[in-house]
Amino acid sequence: MPPEIEPLNIDKIAGEMAQKIIACAKDVDVSKPVESVERLTTKTLGVLQEQGVYAMMLFLFSRSSDEQKVAPCIRAQLFEAIKKIPKFKNDRNVPKKNSAAKDALQFYINNILNDLDTLLLVRDLYEQTLIYTRYAAKAEQKGG
Repeated sequence: MPPEIEPLNIDKIAGEMAQKIIACAKDVDVSKPVESVERLTTKTLGVLQEQGVYAMMLFLFSRSSDEQKVAPCIRAQLFEAIKKIPKFKNDRNVPKKNSAAKDALQFYINNILNDLDTLLLVRDLYEQTLIYTRYAAKAEQKGG
């Protein structure tokens, strides 16, 4: 009998990652960190939905000003979310918060973009994470 595969709860992962993004952003040295992360998350979500996972990662590595300070918070949790996918659970090549753009992008080419099922799963996971991050940022700004 094959080993039982535990279902992947995208909602739970996305919620956890969104909370970590907000917590990280609060430690960033910008005047309004939660507003900055909300704006960048909205733009990032747009890029993901219009151009895809690889373009979204390029976008996050290409930011400047306050967005450049907040982008690592988003990237780090998106990388962390990949580790929740059984295929990548013990993969030491998954990018880390301080990974160079070249290395992170190469990981996506070699491990995410080369398999349609994985690509679609990652896209859905990232989309849910970014949506939850926007909502969490709005709630945080309202004192929630």
